[in-house]
Amino acid sequence: MAASNPQAPGSFIAPLPYVLATLLPFGAGATLAGLSGFPVRLEVFILGAAALAALVLAVACSRELFAPDTSRFPTWGPFSTPTLKWLNWGLLCTTALLCLVLQSKWRTGNMTIPLGALGILGGYFYFAPPLAWHRRGWGEVLGAFGLGLLPMVWGFYLQCNQLVTELLLYVCPLTFAAFNLLLIHGFPPLEGTEPAPIRTLAARLGPVGGALIFTLVNILTITGLVVDLLFPPNPLPFRAGFILLILLAVVNQELIKKKAYRREARMRLLCHLTLAQQLAMGLVFAVSLWLRQ
Repeated sequence: MAASNPQAPGSFIAPLPYVLATLLPFGAGATLAGLSGFPVRLEVFILGAAALAALVLAVACSRELFAPDTSRFPTWGPFSTPTLKWLNWGLLCTTALLCLVLQSKWRTGNMTIPLGALGILGGYFYFAPPLAWHRRGWGEVLGAFGLGLLPMVWGFYLQCNQLVTELLLYVCPLTFAAFNLLLIHGFPPLEGTEPAPIRTLAARLGPVGGALIFTLVNILTITGLVVDLLFPPNPLPFRAGFILLILLAVVNQELIKKKAYRREARMRLLCHLTLAQQLAMGLVFAVSLWLRQ
């Protein structure tokens, strides 16, 4: 049964940064497909981007319906519960229908529907029952694949029906950064009373344990970016962008080092910075690949 949403009315554009955080890597994946010698079909690009955007909005709906008080994600609204239910099913069906059209009409490959199903499994069911991964202590892992790895792989695969190893250089730091974004958003509020028990990974580990996991994964993120910077498979025209990404990851780490998890204002700042890092990473990858053309 859907939970009521007692939070203050939110913003209609609240999910927009998260939509962009998936569409930028999607565009980077399509650009990499063109650089790899495959024709980039505009119709496939538009339909694939629409499916991805619909899925992210469906995730936002599921959060409002089923887990309004268990994460730091901004509230999408104001919507009544019946409206959210219609939006929820409409967006989810739109995602499934677009995947079916892409595979059946545009011949985007046999993995089109399975990849879409993987996105629904790790994205929509991050909040929605019966799986509700955010309550099981390891939902951040599945969510990271849906927010980090899947968009760029999706953008590449739809254009050429196969994958290349160069994708790993981009999807690895994207996925690590997405994990930390979800981890930070899962930290329980430090002020006010809790209307319901929170069972995210950060809540289970506690502030110190969550900070340690963030640090380890952030080191992996920085390592991936350094590898991209020092050992690119092709000339890297936007090196300054990668340096800025590394510096942003260092800033986030400095906040954790200074125990930002003990102050609510610092945690809100860290939520904004991890989201900014995810957006910047997708933008830098897309621009870097575009400049290679």
